[in-house]
Amino acid sequence: MWLLFGVLPAVAAILLGVGVGGSRWLALAIAVAICVPAAIAEGWPDWLWTLDLMHGAPEPALWWTLMLGGVLGTVYDLRLLPKVVALGLEAVLVVMLPWFVSAPLRASWSFELSATFLVTVCLVILFLWYALRQSAKRLPGLPIPLAMMMVLGVDAWLLYQHAVGPDWELAGVAAVALAAAMMTATWHRPFVCGTGAVLCLTLAHSGLLLCGRSEDELLKLPLILGWVMPAPMLLAAIPWLRRHRVVGTCLSLFGVGAFGVLAVWLSAAA
Repeated sequence: MWLLFGVLPAVAAILLGVGVGGSRWLALAIAVAICVPAAIAEGWPDWLWTLDLMHGAPEPALWWTLMLGGVLGTVYDLRLLPKVVALGLEAVLVVMLPWFVSAPLRASWSFELSATFLVTVCLVILFLWYALRQSAKRLPGLPIPLAMMMVLGVDAWLLYQHAVGPDWELAGVAAVALAAAMMTATWHRPFVCGTGAVLCLTLAHSGLLLCGRSEDELLKLPLILGWVMPAPMLLAAIPWLRRHRVVGTCLSLFGVGAFGVLAVWLSAAA
């Protein structure tokens, strides 16, 4: 079923977006590749202005966040808005993501606990976004898509093992879509993962992993390791490794893979 209504629409979005428009359309293509299968499986969400962003279900808000992230990322990579304006709008999405994904939890939490959760999650997502943006500037080719394909694959495994619902299938679809994007783009032109696409990948990774999780699920060590899995990509921004690009790329990808292997091993041993 997911091959027909999940993988095929995702690959079609990649072929249309990246295959025809080029890698600058990667952000929007990835967003469509995740959101269309989600809408087919769970129904199309209500319009953004009708959602209860205070205490409503987190899934529709995440759906709109990913779509807006895809649009803003593409706008940034196509340079259709001043960089300061586009970057500011992207930052707003990143900061608001923890609020959207925690609505069911905040309903039963105290103000202090809610504030602690929101600040902690916001700081981690901002750090991951910063790490991927910096590495995308230094390594604009395949390293970031390869790393995030591994990350989303581990996300799918962890969600399958420790959570309920179709989110693990969406993470798997995202990993397949990213692999299709790399194959499609490198077939006839050099592949470039811009900093705008990094926004959508960050939102997809953190959003799918955290959205709708219970307190027990959020505190599991494998999930935490999987969440911070993209962080080693920041190694590519270290000055010495910038001068030795091959070494920096290998170390970054090795670090991402090590986090992923550890997360999967702990998950399987639990």
